[in-house]
Amino acid sequence: MAASLDDILTTQKNGVIAINQISQYLKTAAINAGPSAVSATIAASITSLVVAGTGVLHAVSIPVASGTASVFVYDSATASGASSANLIYSSKPAAASYQTVNLFYSKGLVVKTEAGMNAAVSYAPIT
Repeated sequence: MAASLDDILTTQKNGVIAINQISQYLKTAAINAGPSAVSATIAASITSLVVAGTGVLHAVSIPVASGTASVFVYDSATASGASSANLIYSSKPAAASYQTVNLFYSKGLVVKTEAGMNAAVSYAPIT
């Protein structure tokens, strides 16, 4: 007896569900594993590529803050490719701080600091 269209569609649906569950498991495992790398401190008024590739941005550390300056983190493989279209995080803290983020990036991490702001990021590349 040949499989009906309903059988074929049900099989495909089950495959998609399984793939989504595996993807969610891998993302959860990446977050729970914690950071495996920390960037150098990025000085004020600098845009810097931290890492290219896929991974998890775990936290942003701001050792120097002015209260008027911001730090921006972009999902980009190049510093010149950072734009509002791929901005994944921004903050304008009034004082030094450590902010847990846990966001995924797919192309890379670019950090931009404004005048009066220093920042570093902790992250875990996914290979």
